[in-house]
Amino acid sequence: MAKSTGRLRNEETRLAILDATRSELASRGWDTLSFERIAAVAGVGKQTLYRWWPTKTALVSEMVTAGGILPVGPVAVTDDVRADVTDWMLAVGRVQNDPDATAVLQAIVAAVAEDAALSASYDERITTVARTRLAERLQQAVDAGVLPADLRIDTVTQVFLAMVLWCLVTRRPLDEALVTDLVTTTLPVAKQPPRGPRA
Repeated sequence: MAKSTGRLRNEETRLAILDATRSELASRGWDTLSFERIAAVAGVGKQTLYRWWPTKTALVSEMVTAGGILPVGPVAVTDDVRADVTDWMLAVGRVQNDPDATAVLQAIVAAVAEDAALSASYDERITTVARTRLAERLQQAVDAGVLPADLRIDTVTQVFLAMVLWCLVTRRPLDEALVTDLVTTTLPVAKQPPRGPRA
């Protein structure tokens, strides 16, 4: 691949660098991530990376933004909110079926633990998006009277995402039994109003 010249980004080159960053994170982790190896894998000059991303935090932040880190699409809306949330959680958990994706996530977890800027970027672009999508679905169920009106939606969404992170870090499967138990425990059935006396 031809090396990028000038300050304007070439999209093909940018994507090649982000792919190389992902590959290096998967194989080497955050601590030993280097612009020199990323440049070599991407087939560009090292100065191109420094010109576009002054730090590895900035580069990894853009890689996170580019997507593909966690499948945090919208939660389906059917007549069963618990099944919708369960299916969404299982879809997120399938990232563990891809060893490279899991390695990248574990590297990012290590990175955000020591880099405040990357932590803020990851929270804004991954976890906040996921929490928002879950919260929207739960609020719909509360509004429909399916879930209790006093459900602590923000707390529940954080519990769900904490479980995802715990499973990724500890390499435990986010399987159906675990997710079903979590959903059943945290999403109680709304109490029905008492019936009046029979005539």
